[in-house]
Amino acid sequence: MTRPLSVLLVDDVALARFRLRQLLAAMPQVRVDAEAASLAQARDQLQGRRFDLLLLDLVLPDGRGWELPQQQPWLAAHTIFVTALPQHALRAFELGVADYLLKPVAAPRLQEAIERVRRLAGLGVATECGAQVLAVPGAGGVQFVPLAQIDYIDMAGHYACVHVGQQLHLLREPMAQLAERLAGTGLLRVHRSVLVNPLRVKSLSERHNGDALLELADGVQVPASRSYRPALKAALAARA
Repeated sequence: MTRPLSVLLVDDVALARFRLRQLLAAMPQVRVDAEAASLAQARDQLQGRRFDLLLLDLVLPDGRGWELPQQQPWLAAHTIFVTALPQHALRAFELGVADYLLKPVAAPRLQEAIERVRRLAGLGVATECGAQVLAVPGAGGVQFVPLAQIDYIDMAGHYACVHVGQQLHLLREPMAQLAERLAGTGLLRVHRSVLVNPLRVKSLSERHNGDALLELADGVQVPASRSYRPALKAALAARA
């Protein structure tokens, strides 16, 4: 059974938080673990623990809700804005947030948004048939990319670039978080900004100070740091 998502409610109106808690109480896939009435309180909560889902009001006493995903981009895929203001939806989605709901929120619409967070944030990486996948945003909605088909993942700014053959998928998530989430799936971290599928490695060229350059099956070259060499060596040896 999939574990419930840990939820942080952020709204300065107690009644609004109460109504959201009522809606969420009927949804076994979520669990409200904390509340905040301001950005400052939300930041305090986020420093103390990690939440799967933020239900975030846009207008708060000490600022705008979008300051949180702006300052911590990894939060975007975990964030649903719940607001009475429809005019800021475009800006919110430009930040990469999962959804933008207008008050009063209907239960079916909230349920849909929560499932979208689960997919976008990759909080369920296994399909019903057991195949491991990575959820990535696409033009037609969320796409599920089988991990075995990924060649490598590198970083461009705040985005993880997921390379699958000639296809490129962008995922707004820090490499450290992504590497932790995908640990044990076969994708291997070889550099602070690179994950690679060891089965795609064609050759390894030594560089200075123990670093290396990996050439993949399609001719692409990616760096490998010496600190990750032991795990890389073991993974490459296991292919034989």
